[in-house]
Amino acid sequence: MLSRAADLARRLARNAEAVCRHYLSNGHREGRYWLVGDVANTRGRSLFVRLSGPDHGKGAAGKWTDYVASRVMLRSRDWALPCGPSTSFTQHNASTRGGA
Repeated sequence: MLSRAADLARRLARNAEAVCRHYLSNGHREGRYWLVGDVANTRGRSLFVRLSGPDHGKGAAGKWTDYVASRVMLRSRDWALPCGPSTSFTQHNASTRGGA
């Protein structure tokens, strides 16, 4: 079963632009990437899908990144940390807050 899923993933990655044109039709090609708002196919420039590259590993075709999600995570982290310079001590305390 795993090899069938891996084979499907490789075939989709080899045809990343066609997959994006079909499922993310509100986006557009810009260089080596397909840009669209999000996985719900909204207009925008937050979700980047790599259209070409190796079958797997770093820089692989079909890999995607949603930059809004990472900005939300950074805002959440900044909110959780106390005011002032960020140190490994305060980061450690923030990460264990609400834990044990």
